[in-house]
Amino acid sequence: MHSITTDHGSILPLGSSALVLDKTGKLSFYMPNEVSDADISPMVQLLAAVLIRSEDPDWVAEMISSLEAADWT
Repeated sequence: MHSITTDHGSILPLGSSALVLDKTGKLSFYMPNEVSDADISPMVQLLAAVLIRSEDPDWVAEMISSLEAADWT
């Protein structure tokens, strides 16, 4: 078991990536330190793309609209 602590209050599993929203609404992107560009999976690239696009209020509004319009039944 790991006994590592961080100032962020949690630890990602080894090799994991995450897009994290803090209580102020700021997004942060985390990924393993030892990953080459060739090893970055499409899903990790998607997280990076969402981070980049999150700066565009029109895109954010479009994504929220799509979510609200989805039929979850």
